Amino acid sequence: MNIHAVRAIMNVGPITTIRELVRELLRHRDLGAYGGVLARYAVPSRDLEPYFRWNSRHYTRTCINRNEDFELLVICYEPGQRTSIHDYDSQMAWIHPVLGEVVEERFTIHPTSGLELGLEIHLRPGTDDSLTSGSSIHRFTNRGPQRAVTLNLYARPMSKWRVYDEGTGSATVSPAGPPR
Repeated sequence: MNIHAVRAIMNVGPITTIRELVRELLRHRDLGAYGGVLARYAVPSRDLEPYFRWNSRHYTRTCINRNEDFELLVICYEPGQRTSIHDYDSQMAWIHPVLGEVVEERFTIHPTSGLELGLEIHLRPGTDDSLTSGSSIHRFTNRGPQRAVTLNLYARPMSKWRVYDEGTGSATVSPAGPPR
């Protein structure tokens, strides 16, 4: 997609419902457009609340839409919850914070010492982020006292991910599993 088309998507008004967001993603069907479409989703949007799932033991993933081009998930974190250190087989991923704050830690693999923290990003509503295949070893943590929610868009849908051992840096590949 050329730069003029991306700017045209960004200059359109806000998206105020999850139904409208899915419709726009289906309409554009272009990897270059997805980030701009997701950035237009207005936070907070009450129609997203039916997708919130809370579990006191681990974060949750709820699928809103999945097709051959993309997967749109709601990720819910109780205070103190975090993902494993991982990456995935998607070409691109966009993170759109909806509620609270999550901290994204990005890691690199050092040949002798294993995983090394390279970057820490604080994500809250209004601060979208993206990850590209090949540079996306990361973990998300809700360090705050309140719940946190992100809307994650993966192009193409995840089928597997690599989970890294924090001490050794070794990775195991496992199916991503269906979000609930």
